[in-house]
Amino acid sequence: MIESNFSRQWYLDWVRVWAFAILILYHVGMYYVEGWAFHIKSANTSVLLQDLMLLTNPWRMSLLFFISGIVFAYCERKMSTWTLFKAKFIRLFIPLIFSMYIVVAPQLYLEASGKGLIDMTFIEFWFSYINPNTVLLPEYQSIIGLLTWNHLWFLAYLWTYCVCLLLIFKLLPVHHFFHSCLTRLSPAFAFVLVVSFIFCVWFCLRAKYPSTHALIDDWYNHGKYFFVFFSGYCFALLPRFKASVIAHRHILLILALLGYSFIIMDKHGVLYGLAQLFDTSIWVKSLYGVILSINHWAWILMLIGYGARYLDKPSNKLAYATGAILPWYILHQTLIMIAAAWLKPYGISIIGEGILIVLFTVMGCYVGYEIIKRSGPVKILFGLPSLSN
Repeated sequence: MIESNFSRQWYLDWVRVWAFAILILYHVGMYYVEGWAFHIKSANTSVLLQDLMLLTNPWRMSLLFFISGIVFAYCERKMSTWTLFKAKFIRLFIPLIFSMYIVVAPQLYLEASGKGLIDMTFIEFWFSYINPNTVLLPEYQSIIGLLTWNHLWFLAYLWTYCVCLLLIFKLLPVHHFFHSCLTRLSPAFAFVLVVSFIFCVWFCLRAKYPSTHALIDDWYNHGKYFFVFFSGYCFALLPRFKASVIAHRHILLILALLGYSFIIMDKHGVLYGLAQLFDTSIWVKSLYGVILSINHWAWILMLIGYGARYLDKPSNKLAYATGAILPWYILHQTLIMIAAAWLKPYGISIIGEGILIVLFTVMGCYVGYEIIKRSGPVKILFGLPSLSN
């Protein structure tokens, strides 16, 4: 039976808030982790930090797309197509464009300055940054010049996926057929289905289309994230899916930990003999793909299951965090890079400097949100007037 009366799912807000909190720590970690590219890097890096970051790296963004798909389904059942389009336009598209011009600009300035590629004030740089015909930093340019969305690629992709799904449902008479197919799926078969699809995407597209976050050429990420977003939409329609992940949350946790253990063992050469056959044996490559695909979904569904079991309740703190989450997300990486560039000359230890960067970022996001929510025009630019995404 398709669920038609959607009540507020508080656990989704809790899980999403914690996921974005982890994202802040993850981006601070990117400044220090050895061997992983980031816009700026500390002189002191850590190889061991990779192990910790690999815990969330395979699934953290997919979790956000999955939750967004669930919320999209709830909104679609309660709102007209045009109303939902306008809500997403305000919530996603306006903040994206504004932030590309204003919030993200310091990131590219700090990156280019840190690499010695430019020697100018930020204002001088900004006028070149917003000029689509600029000749500055040609190696950083795209079809829109130096303008970039950096960490806000999530907003660009989510906006695109929402529009695509709205167009599909509006132009094609697939709702009834689609819903009738869903009612025939058992939770176990649905799990096998989503794992199999992600495996196919991984096997066919990962090597050919490395991640770019540039939207137009990022086919591996589109195959993964659009499917995860659509899976969240499907998950919302059938209450027995939610009941199943709650009931099987402990099993999903075991699968998730086993998957992470496999990734760590492979990274540290424990599976050296197997890894040597990765490029030559389709069976070994397939084994890796199946394990990674199960790991991907086990973490997502396990967190949904535990969240639905223990966090499905409102609170004042949650209400505040839900309102603050988008401005915090927009601001956090710029603040991280400003703090890192400011502290870099002092030669502070990784732990001490990292704590200071986190504190500066959290305080900056808090103050920024307090200012944003009190100004009507600024609120619009940060997507606050709309319903929750």
